[in-house]
Amino acid sequence: MLPWFLFSGVGFTAAELLAHYWNSKENPAKVYLFGRRVHHGEIGALLSLSSLLFGKVSIPAAAIGILLGLGGGLVKDDLGDIKEWFRFKRIKIMKRL
Repeated sequence: MLPWFLFSGVGFTAAELLAHYWNSKENPAKVYLFGRRVHHGEIGALLSLSSLLFGKVSIPAAAIGILLGLGGGLVKDDLGDIKEWFRFKRIKIMKRL
């Protein structure tokens, strides 16, 4: 059985591919939840915390490694906006007719 940290490369590669696809769009969509902007770095940070679950829950080690790598890749791609993460500022969203 391979150690969990070897699977983190799979997750990191997947995050790099997703970020490249997302950033290749001319005007990538922004995600809002309850009127607040959600950065993919925030999601990556939460996914990276999955490594704390190792040995405490019955999640396969490979899945934890992939989540850790995926989270690290998302964090790496969004480091430019790190000051905006977890600020939870409300943004006025225009309603479409």
